[in-house]
Amino acid sequence: MTTEIERRLSDFMFPVTEKEVLYHNVSGGIPSRTNRYKAIVREDTNELISVMRNTYKLVPNSEIIKPLLEQLHQLDTSWYFDPSHSFVENNQMRLQVTFPELIFHDGRSDIALSLYIINSYDSSTGLVAFKGGLRGICRNGMIFADVLSKYYAKHTMGFDVRNLKKEIDSVYEKIPVIKHRIEQLQNTKVNKDLRLEVENRLGKKVAKYVEEQERENNKAKNQWVLYNILTYYISHIVKQRMRAQYQLEVSKLFKL
Repeated sequence: MTTEIERRLSDFMFPVTEKEVLYHNVSGGIPSRTNRYKAIVREDTNELISVMRNTYKLVPNSEIIKPLLEQLHQLDTSWYFDPSHSFVENNQMRLQVTFPELIFHDGRSDIALSLYIINSYDSSTGLVAFKGGLRGICRNGMIFADVLSKYYAKHTMGFDVRNLKKEIDSVYEKIPVIKHRIEQLQNTKVNKDLRLEVENRLGKKVAKYVEEQERENNKAKNQWVLYNILTYYISHIVKQRMRAQYQLEVSKLFKL
């Protein structure tokens, strides 16, 4: 029986299948089969998504989302699927689950903890689960991949969400660690080396945006202010499919 939540997530769970790959030799003639590659096809529209090596393990979005729902329903805390950082395309999806009761305050506003699930059908990413946060005021998406654990599975492996409750509990227990790191950033000035790292890791366009924001307001008085300028840019200007990469780079840069 399909639940209401599953119906709302139906766009994420479109059917996919594997099909054999045929190719023509240079001389033409009858197409030949290859056992080295396989095609990943969207079944409801018959669209070709990608051509992958035969070792690639197809993990449909539905095989991630349905077990995830089962585990979420067993949690003692409330949750919801947040559209602000969720998207789905033929080749990739990102699904954000926000826990509005698991919050901490950074001196400016409440930040709710979130879980980001990413999957792809073209090896642009493996199956990834990031732990992060969402600032309530402006919906800034943050990833705390350095402070917290990050799960990564290549598509030669399966995905097991049976430990989700334990993972969420452990994240909540680490809130003091996150807060301590934020306090360190709030007490550390922004130097030239950090600004150069921002440009090197995130590009000149991002560095220019920071410069414009500081010209209109004031220079970032500490690293936490700079971090929030960057997360605002990522959450409001960067395209959905590229946000995870930028957020991860910022997480590494600020050791969050």
